[in-house]
Amino acid sequence: MELEFKDIKLSSRKLHEKYIKPWKCENAEFSFAHIYIWGGDGKIQFAEANDCLFVKLDFDGEVPFLWPPFPKDNTVDYAEAIKTGCKYMKSIGVKLMYRSVSAPFKEMMEKSCPEIHLEPNRNNFDYMYLSESLSTLKGKKLHGKRNHINKILKEHPDYIYEELTPAHYEECIALYDEWCMDHKEVTITQYDERTSVERALLNLEELGLTGGCIRIGGVLKAFTVGEQVIPGHMSQIHIEKAAKDIDGLYPLINQKYVQEHCTQTMYINREEDMGLEGLRKAKSSYNPTKFCEKYDGMAKCRVEVEALAAKVELCRK
Repeated sequence: MELEFKDIKLSSRKLHEKYIKPWKCENAEFSFAHIYIWGGDGKIQFAEANDCLFVKLDFDGEVPFLWPPFPKDNTVDYAEAIKTGCKYMKSIGVKLMYRSVSAPFKEMMEKSCPEIHLEPNRNNFDYMYLSESLSTLKGKKLHGKRNHINKILKEHPDYIYEELTPAHYEECIALYDEWCMDHKEVTITQYDERTSVERALLNLEELGLTGGCIRIGGVLKAFTVGEQVIPGHMSQIHIEKAAKDIDGLYPLINQKYVQEHCTQTMYINREEDMGLEGLRKAKSSYNPTKFCEKYDGMAKCRVEVEALAAKVELCRK
Protein backbone atom coordinates (compact mmCIF):
# COMPACT_ATOMS: atom_id res chain seq x y z
CA MET A 1 0.00 0.00 0.00
CA GLU A 2 1.31 3.42 -0.96
CA LEU A 3 1.72 5.94 1.85
CA GLU A 4 -0.51 9.01 1.57
CA PHE A 5 0.63 11.61 4.07
CA LYS A 6 -1.79 14.20 5.43
CA ASP A 7 -1.25 17.33 7.51
CA ILE A 8 -1.71 17.24 11.27
CA LYS A 9 -4.98 18.67 12.62
CA LEU A 10 -6.58 18.62 16.07
CA SER A 11 -8.75 15.79 14.77
CA SER A 12 -5.58 13.77 14.12
CA ARG A 13 -5.53 13.00 17.85
CA LYS A 14 -7.68 9.94 17.08
CA LEU A 15 -4.86 8.41 15.04
CA HIS A 16 -2.36 9.26 17.77
CA GLU A 17 -4.52 7.59 20.42
CA LYS A 18 -4.92 4.52 18.22
CA TYR A 19 -1.26 4.01 17.32
CA ILE A 20 1.15 6.01 19.51
CA LYS A 21 -0.40 6.66 22.91
CA PRO A 22 -0.90 2.95 23.82
CA TRP A 23 2.89 2.38 23.75
CA LYS A 24 3.37 4.84 26.67
CA CYS A 25 6.58 6.22 25.21
CA GLU A 26 8.89 8.40 27.31
CA ASN A 27 10.03 10.10 24.09
CA ALA A 28 8.87 13.73 24.40
CA GLU A 29 8.47 14.13 20.65
CA PHE A 30 5.75 11.51 20.51
CA SER A 31 3.12 13.32 22.61
CA PHE A 32 0.26 14.60 20.48
CA ALA A 33 0.61 18.12 21.86
CA HIS A 34 4.26 18.21 20.81
CA ILE A 35 3.42 16.89 17.35
CA TYR A 36 0.62 19.42 16.87
CA ILE A 37 2.36 22.56 18.08
CA TRP A 38 5.56 21.85 16.13
CA GLY A 39 4.06 20.10 13.13
CA GLY A 40 1.69 22.64 11.65
CA ASP A 41 1.79 23.83 8.05
CA GLY A 42 2.74 20.39 6.77
CA LYS A 43 5.98 20.09 8.76
CA ILE A 44 4.76 16.85 10.33
CA GLN A 45 2.34 14.53 8.55
CA PHE A 46 0.61 11.22 9.31
CA ALA A 47 -0.03 8.27 6.99
CA GLU A 48 -1.94 5.13 7.99
CA ALA A 49 -1.23 1.81 6.28
CA ASN A 50 -1.22 -1.90 7.17
CA ASP A 51 -2.11 -1.33 10.84
CA CYS A 52 0.76 1.13 11.25
CA LEU A 53 1.04 4.89 11.59
CA PHE A 54 3.86 6.52 9.66
CA VAL A 55 5.09 9.99 10.58
CA LYS A 56 7.05 12.18 8.15
CA LEU A 57 8.88 15.33 9.19
CA ASP A 58 9.94 17.99 6.71
CA PHE A 59 11.44 21.15 8.23
CA ASP A 60 12.97 24.05 6.34
CA GLY A 61 16.62 23.46 5.56
CA GLU A 62 16.50 19.75 6.45
CA VAL A 63 16.12 16.57 4.41
CA PRO A 64 12.74 14.90 5.06
CA PHE A 65 12.86 11.95 7.44
CA LEU A 66 10.59 9.48 9.22
CA TRP A 67 10.02 8.50 12.81
CA PRO A 68 9.91 4.77 13.51
CA PRO A 69 6.66 3.17 12.37
CA PHE A 70 4.03 2.92 15.11
CA PRO A 71 2.26 -0.46 14.91
CA LYS A 72 -1.23 -0.92 16.32
CA ASP A 73 0.03 -3.85 18.42
CA ASN A 74 2.69 -6.54 18.62
CA THR A 75 1.08 -8.68 15.92
CA VAL A 76 2.06 -6.28 13.11
CA ASP A 77 4.90 -7.31 10.78
CA TYR A 78 7.38 -4.63 11.82
CA ALA A 79 9.97 -5.55 9.20
CA GLU A 80 7.37 -4.95 6.52
CA ALA A 81 6.49 -1.60 8.05
CA ILE A 82 10.14 -0.52 7.98
CA LYS A 83 10.45 -1.55 4.36
CA THR A 84 7.28 0.36 3.48
CA GLY A 85 8.91 3.47 4.87
CA CYS A 86 12.06 2.70 2.92
CA LYS A 87 10.17 2.40 -0.33
CA TYR A 88 8.36 5.68 0.26
CA MET A 89 11.59 7.57 0.93
CA LYS A 90 13.08 6.13 -2.25
CA SER A 91 10.00 7.24 -4.21
CA ILE A 92 10.57 10.88 -3.21
CA GLY A 93 14.29 10.67 -3.95
CA VAL A 94 15.52 10.86 -0.37
CA LYS A 95 17.91 8.57 1.50
CA LEU A 96 16.28 6.41 4.12
CA MET A 97 16.45 7.99 7.58
CA TYR A 98 14.50 7.06 10.69
CA ARG A 99 15.03 9.54 13.52
CA SER A 100 14.04 9.65 17.19
CA VAL A 101 14.04 5.87 17.39
CA SER A 102 13.57 5.15 21.10
CA ALA A 103 12.27 2.28 23.22
CA PRO A 104 10.43 0.08 22.45
CA PHE A 105 10.84 0.75 18.73
CA LYS A 106 14.64 0.56 18.83
CA GLU A 107 14.46 -3.05 20.01
CA MET A 108 11.72 -3.85 17.49
CA MET A 109 13.78 -2.35 14.67
CA GLU A 110 16.97 -4.19 15.68
CA LYS A 111 15.16 -7.51 15.87
CA SER A 112 13.07 -7.25 12.72
CA CYS A 113 15.41 -5.41 10.37
CA PRO A 114 19.14 -5.79 11.07
CA GLU A 115 19.82 -4.05 7.74
CA ILE A 116 19.16 -0.79 9.59
CA HIS A 117 22.11 0.72 11.45
CA LEU A 118 21.11 2.62 14.59
CA GLU A 119 23.35 5.44 15.80
CA PRO A 120 22.75 7.26 19.12
CA ASN A 121 21.98 10.98 18.68
CA ARG A 122 23.09 12.60 21.94
CA ASN A 123 21.79 16.02 20.88
CA ASN A 124 18.31 14.52 20.76
CA PHE A 125 18.30 12.71 24.12
CA ASP A 126 15.49 13.84 26.43
CA TYR A 127 16.44 14.94 29.95
CA MET A 128 14.43 13.10 32.63
CA TYR A 129 14.17 14.22 36.26
CA LEU A 130 12.42 12.90 39.35
CA SER A 131 9.37 15.06 40.02
CA GLU A 132 10.18 15.13 43.72
CA SER A 133 13.65 16.48 42.99
CA LEU A 134 12.36 19.39 40.89
CA SER A 135 9.63 20.10 43.42
CA THR A 136 11.84 20.26 46.52
CA LEU A 137 15.23 21.13 44.95
CA LYS A 138 16.85 19.31 47.86
CA GLY A 139 20.51 18.33 47.88
CA LYS A 140 23.89 19.91 47.32
CA LYS A 141 23.71 19.76 43.52
CA LEU A 142 20.58 21.96 43.49
CA HIS A 143 21.77 24.38 46.14
CA GLY A 144 22.28 27.12 43.55
CA LYS A 145 18.68 26.80 42.34
CA ARG A 146 17.38 27.26 45.88
CA ASN A 147 19.56 30.33 46.32
CA HIS A 148 18.18 31.92 43.15
CA ILE A 149 14.61 31.32 44.29
CA ASN A 150 15.30 32.66 47.78
CA LYS A 151 16.76 35.81 46.24
CA ILE A 152 13.58 36.43 44.23
CA LEU A 153 11.39 35.79 47.28
CA LYS A 154 13.44 38.31 49.25
CA GLU A 155 13.67 41.01 46.57
CA HIS A 156 10.18 40.54 45.12
CA PRO A 157 7.83 39.44 47.92
CA ASP A 158 4.92 40.66 45.78
CA TYR A 159 5.49 37.95 43.15
CA ILE A 160 2.40 35.98 42.13
CA TYR A 161 2.13 32.54 40.53
CA GLU A 162 -0.94 32.20 38.32
CA GLU A 163 -2.47 29.32 36.40
CA LEU A 164 -2.00 29.88 32.68
CA THR A 165 -5.21 30.49 30.72
CA PRO A 166 -6.03 31.72 27.19
CA ALA A 167 -6.44 35.19 28.74
CA HIS A 168 -2.64 35.33 29.18
CA TYR A 169 -2.02 34.93 25.44
CA GLU A 170 -1.04 38.52 24.58
CA GLU A 171 1.27 38.89 27.57
CA CYS A 172 2.97 35.56 26.90
CA ILE A 173 3.60 36.38 23.24
CA ALA A 174 4.97 39.80 24.22
CA LEU A 175 7.33 38.10 26.68
CA TYR A 176 8.33 35.55 24.03
CA ASP A 177 9.18 38.33 21.57
CA GLU A 178 11.24 40.04 24.27
CA TRP A 179 13.03 36.75 24.95
CA CYS A 180 13.82 36.36 21.23
CA MET A 181 15.44 39.79 21.14
CA ASP A 182 17.78 38.70 23.94
CA HIS A 183 18.51 35.26 22.45
CA LYS A 184 18.91 35.78 18.72
CA GLU A 185 21.78 33.30 18.62
CA VAL A 186 19.58 30.38 19.75
CA THR A 187 16.26 31.20 18.09
CA ILE A 188 15.12 28.06 16.28
CA THR A 189 14.00 29.70 13.07
CA GLN A 190 13.71 26.56 10.95
CA TYR A 191 11.09 25.14 13.33
CA ASP A 192 9.16 28.45 13.56
CA GLU A 193 9.16 28.41 17.35
CA ARG A 194 6.96 31.50 17.70
CA THR A 195 4.15 29.86 15.76
CA SER A 196 4.52 26.76 17.95
CA VAL A 197 4.20 28.88 21.10
CA GLU A 198 1.10 30.56 19.66
CA ARG A 199 -0.43 27.22 18.73
CA ALA A 200 0.09 25.90 22.26
CA LEU A 201 -1.32 28.98 23.98
CA LEU A 202 -4.38 29.08 21.72
CA ASN A 203 -5.21 25.39 22.21
CA LEU A 204 -4.48 24.70 25.86
CA GLU A 205 -7.71 22.87 26.60
CA GLU A 206 -7.93 21.05 23.26
CA LEU A 207 -4.40 19.68 23.70
CA GLY A 208 -4.75 18.82 27.38
CA LEU A 209 -2.06 21.33 28.30
CA THR A 210 -1.60 23.12 31.60
CA GLY A 211 0.67 25.98 32.49
CA GLY A 212 1.68 28.66 34.91
CA CYS A 213 3.12 32.14 34.92
CA ILE A 214 4.99 34.45 37.30
CA ARG A 215 3.91 38.04 37.75
CA ILE A 216 6.14 40.60 39.50
CA GLY A 217 4.95 44.15 40.10
CA GLY A 218 1.89 43.31 38.02
CA VAL A 219 4.01 42.41 34.96
CA LEU A 220 4.17 38.88 33.52
CA LYS A 221 7.81 37.79 33.78
CA ALA A 222 7.77 34.05 33.08
CA PHE A 223 5.48 31.34 31.76
CA THR A 224 5.57 27.62 31.14
CA VAL A 225 3.41 25.06 29.34
CA GLY A 226 3.35 21.32 30.02
CA GLU A 227 1.19 18.24 30.29
CA GLN A 228 0.86 14.86 31.94
CA VAL A 229 1.76 12.45 29.14
CA ILE A 230 1.75 9.08 30.92
CA PRO A 231 -0.56 9.18 33.98
CA GLY A 232 1.36 8.47 37.15
CA HIS A 233 4.63 8.10 35.27
CA MET A 234 5.69 11.12 33.21
CA SER A 235 4.87 14.78 32.78
CA GLN A 236 6.50 16.94 30.13
CA ILE A 237 7.54 20.58 29.79
CA HIS A 238 6.92 21.90 26.28
CA ILE A 239 7.65 25.61 26.68
CA GLU A 240 9.42 27.68 29.32
CA LYS A 241 10.34 31.34 28.85
CA ALA A 242 11.37 34.07 31.28
CA ALA A 243 12.50 37.69 31.22
CA LYS A 244 16.23 38.34 31.36
CA ASP A 245 16.19 41.15 33.91
CA ILE A 246 15.49 39.07 37.04
CA ASP A 247 17.75 36.19 38.09
CA GLY A 248 16.07 33.02 39.26
CA LEU A 249 12.87 33.18 37.24
CA TYR A 250 13.54 29.86 35.51
CA PRO A 251 14.08 27.86 38.73
CA LEU A 252 11.02 29.53 40.26
CA ILE A 253 8.57 28.94 37.40
CA ASN A 254 9.87 25.38 37.03
CA GLN A 255 9.44 24.58 40.73
CA LYS A 256 6.00 26.18 41.04
CA TYR A 257 4.64 24.39 37.97
CA VAL A 258 5.93 21.03 39.17
CA GLN A 259 4.42 21.58 42.61
CA GLU A 260 1.06 22.52 41.11
CA HIS A 261 0.78 19.96 38.30
CA CYS A 262 3.33 17.15 38.50
CA THR A 263 3.27 15.72 42.01
CA GLN A 264 1.32 12.68 40.80
CA THR A 265 3.94 11.65 38.22
CA MET A 266 7.32 10.07 38.88
CA TYR A 267 9.32 11.79 36.14
CA ILE A 268 9.49 15.15 34.40
CA ASN A 269 10.69 15.16 30.79
CA ARG A 270 12.28 18.52 29.89
CA GLU A 271 13.04 17.46 26.31
CA GLU A 272 16.35 17.62 24.41
CA ASP A 273 19.10 20.25 24.20
CA MET A 274 19.48 20.11 20.37
CA GLY A 275 23.26 20.30 20.82
CA LEU A 276 23.05 23.93 21.98
CA GLU A 277 25.71 24.55 24.62
CA GLY A 278 23.59 26.90 26.71
CA LEU A 279 20.63 24.53 26.79
CA ARG A 280 22.83 21.55 27.64
CA LYS A 281 24.38 23.44 30.53
CA ALA A 282 20.98 24.58 31.81
CA LYS A 283 19.34 21.16 31.58
CA SER A 284 22.35 19.41 33.12
CA SER A 285 22.32 21.84 36.06
CA TYR A 286 19.05 20.30 37.29
CA ASN A 287 20.81 16.94 37.78
CA PRO A 288 18.86 14.64 35.42
CA THR A 289 18.02 11.18 36.73
CA LYS A 290 18.24 9.55 33.31
CA PHE A 291 17.87 10.18 29.59
CA CYS A 292 15.34 8.98 27.06
CA GLU A 293 17.86 7.82 24.49
CA LYS A 294 17.07 8.29 20.81
CA TYR A 295 18.75 6.86 17.74
CA ASP A 296 18.99 7.65 14.05
CA GLY A 297 18.35 4.67 11.80
CA MET A 298 19.72 4.33 8.30
CA ALA A 299 20.55 1.58 5.84
CA LYS A 300 24.12 0.37 6.27
CA CYS A 301 24.87 1.23 2.64
CA ARG A 302 23.04 2.20 -0.53
CA VAL A 303 23.14 -1.42 -1.72
CA GLU A 304 21.12 -2.42 1.31
CA VAL A 305 18.63 0.36 0.62
CA GLU A 306 18.05 -1.17 -2.77
CA ALA A 307 17.86 -4.63 -1.20
CA LEU A 308 15.17 -3.46 1.22
CA ALA A 309 13.09 -2.02 -1.59
CA ALA A 310 13.54 -5.22 -3.61
CA LYS A 311 12.30 -7.30 -0.68
CA VAL A 312 9.15 -5.18 -0.56
CA GLU A 313 8.51 -5.90 -4.23
CA LEU A 314 9.10 -9.63 -3.73
CA CYS A 315 6.62 -9.65 -0.88
CA ARG A 316 4.03 -8.03 -3.14
CA LYS A 317 4.36 -10.70 -5.85
